Amino acid sequence: MLLKRSVTMRIFGMFVAIIISAFMAVGIAEYYHQPYNWYLVFLMILTGFFIHTIILILESENSEENEL
Repeated sequence: MLLKRSVTMRIFGMFVAIIISAFMAVGIAEYYHQPYNWYLVFLMILTGFFIHTIILILESENSEENEL
């Protein structure tokens, strides 16, 4: 039970970190007066979710091999 909650919080924390980092990138671009488009924020968030999903799949495959 505790392990499942820990994994869930880790996944939730990673999603929050992806979203925050995308908006921080916009904030930094705004601070340095660099051009940006809001669709790029959406693209950064989707890319982060995609990469994190691949990492989760690879971790689950690795944990299944360790259980055997």
